Amino acid sequence: MALLPYADQNKDASPEILKALSQPNTLNVAKMIANSEPCFKQFGKLGGALFTKARLSPKLREIAILKTAKACHSVYEWTQHVPAARHVGVTEEQVAAIENWQNAKCFSELERLVLQLTDEVAVNVKGRRETVEALKKHLSGAEIVELILTIGNWRMVAGLLETLEVDLEPFAGKFNILERLR
Repeated sequence: MALLPYADQNKDASPEILKALSQPNTLNVAKMIANSEPCFKQFGKLGGALFTKARLSPKLREIAILKTAKACHSVYEWTQHVPAARHVGVTEEQVAAIENWQNAKCFSELERLVLQLTDEVAVNVKGRRETVEALKKHLSGAEIVELILTIGNWRMVAGLLETLEVDLEPFAGKFNILERLR
């Protein structure tokens, strides 16, 4: 059970927040973030931009999110993003190998660099210069910034999920969260 009530259970929630949370299959992470109305209103903009407007390939984004989920021990984040990762081309073999990617043969050179930077940023905050230089051979500056923002955004979300013990929904992992953004 979550350590704070979800905003849709909060008597002080505004009608605007309650309306936003009344959509079918609203995720508990959204219901938790909505406890802060100003943050809730802005939070979705960054995630939405990273999902729908970023130049970074969706497959690389989802690989980074899954690796971040593993690094942060976030079962919720992992469960919700596995279907999204599959949808954008991450293979079953890659999903299974995310945690111990260093020894896996199923990742391309670029995917391995994304996993390396994700490990560095998710665990140590700062990525190594050598990793960024290697990524520059494959990705534009915009894509590298988007990759770092992706890692940071889902690292922050994992912190919220794990600290407040946000519950997995009964439907967790059964639908592709990317479909909800269309």
